[in-house]
Amino acid sequence: MLGKIAFFETDERPDIAAERARILPALRQRLQSSSRNATVTPALGGTLGICFDAEIAGEKRFLKTHLPDAEARGSLTREADILAQLYGTTIVLDRFEVPLADGTSRLCLLMPALTPLTSPIKPANALAMAHECNERLGDWRPGDLPTFDRYLVSAARALKILSERDLLEQASAAELRRLITLLEDSLPKLPQALCHGDFGPKNIMLEGAVPRVIDWEDAFLGIAGYDYLYWLTFMENRPFLQTAAFGQTGLLSDIERAILALVVLLKSYLAVCSGAYLKHAVSPQARIAEILELR
Repeated sequence: MLGKIAFFETDERPDIAAERARILPALRQRLQSSSRNATVTPALGGTLGICFDAEIAGEKRFLKTHLPDAEARGSLTREADILAQLYGTTIVLDRFEVPLADGTSRLCLLMPALTPLTSPIKPANALAMAHECNERLGDWRPGDLPTFDRYLVSAARALKILSERDLLEQASAAELRRLITLLEDSLPKLPQALCHGDFGPKNIMLEGAVPRVIDWEDAFLGIAGYDYLYWLTFMENRPFLQTAAFGQTGLLSDIERAILALVVLLKSYLAVCSGAYLKHAVSPQARIAEILELR
C-alpha cells in the first residue's frame, strides 16, 4: 500500500501506459528470440504494475516488470525472492533483464498464468493462509526490507491531511492519534513477521487447485497478525468485522483495533491522494468510524 501512496503523493508520476508501450517491443524481441511460438500482449489493470500476458510454446504465462526508478526495481526483486522462498520455482519460472533502447534495462519475472479464486474465502482460511506464509518464511528476510516505522510515519501524515480537509471528525481524529501512539509505543514488544503488505482477495490466486499468495511488492517487516487484519478491511470482507476482528491473531484487542484503524486510515488517504474517494459510496469518516466502534 505504501508504494501506491508514494506514487500518488508525487506530481511527477511515470506514465504507466507509456512505460508499457516502451517495454513491450523489447519484451517481444526477448521472448521471440528464445521461442518461435511466443506472443505477448499488455495486461491492463492494477495501480503500479507493468504486466503482460503471454503464450510461449503453447503455454499461457504472465510477465511482470517495474517502473523506471530504483525503488520499484528493488520491490520487484524482493517479491521474486519471497516467492522463491515460499514456492520454489513453481511461481517465478524465470527472471531476466529486458534491455531497452535508451540503454537501461528492466527486471522481468516470468510466471504461470494463475486463475482467480472460484469463491470467497472465510476468515479462518485467510488466517491459516497468512500463518502458513509466516511459517514458510520463518526468520528469513530479503534485503532492504522496509519496516513498520514507515507505516507509522505515513499514518501521521494521512491523519493530518484528512483532518485538514475536514474528512475526519475531531473525535475520530483524536482516537486515531491515540491508537497510532499506542502502536508506536508497543512496537518493540510486538511479535515481528515478514508481512505481505497487500494481503487481499485479488492477491490470492490458484495454481491448479492450490491457493498461492502473490504480489509481494509491498512486503515489509511488520507485526505478526497484520496481514489477516488487513484482509478484513476489504469491502467484500466487511461482514466479518463484527465477528472475526478480535481474538484471532494472539495480539491484544487494543492492538488489533489499532492495526485495523491504521489500515483503514491509510486506505482512505490513498483514496484521497488518487481522487478515488470522490466516487466511493462510503466516506473516509464512515469507514474509520466503523473500525473505531468495533467491540
